[in-house]
Amino acid sequence: MSLLFLILSTIILVISIVWFIRRESSVKVRKILETFSGRESLTPAAFYQRYFMKLGIAEEIVIGVREILEKQFDVDMSRLQAEDDFSKNLSFFYDFDSMADVELVLAIEAHFHIKISDVEAEKTHTIYELIQLISNKVEYSDGL
Repeated sequence: MSLLFLILSTIILVISIVWFIRRESSVKVRKILETFSGRESLTPAAFYQRYFMKLGIAEEIVIGVREILEKQFDVDMSRLQAEDDFSKNLSFFYDFDSMADVELVLAIEAHFHIKISDVEAEKTHTIYELIQLISNKVEYSDGL
């Protein structure tokens, strides 16, 4: 009797886990579609040209940040805009992974060989602010 109970409990647990993962995945997909729907898809170069080229920010920084975002969030960022806000329309990414913000900062620090303080990270809300922060830090570290 106890072996049967153990087997049934294990099956129920596995089914519950699969259901939870699928549910989370479908919610994430829906949020992504809602956020990016109706937006023009931009290549990395077009994203740079539209939002950052006139500001004198290096193309490698902009493209690097977008690639990091795609990798960290496992999402196509071709419809990303500079004004997208981590505390508003992109906040759902943190709903699915409570460590996403920490992992994102660590990935950026490793990629660009910079250090972002907790205060700087907390003050950075938009894609524009993130790219500007990184650009300033890269320029400063290059100037030393």
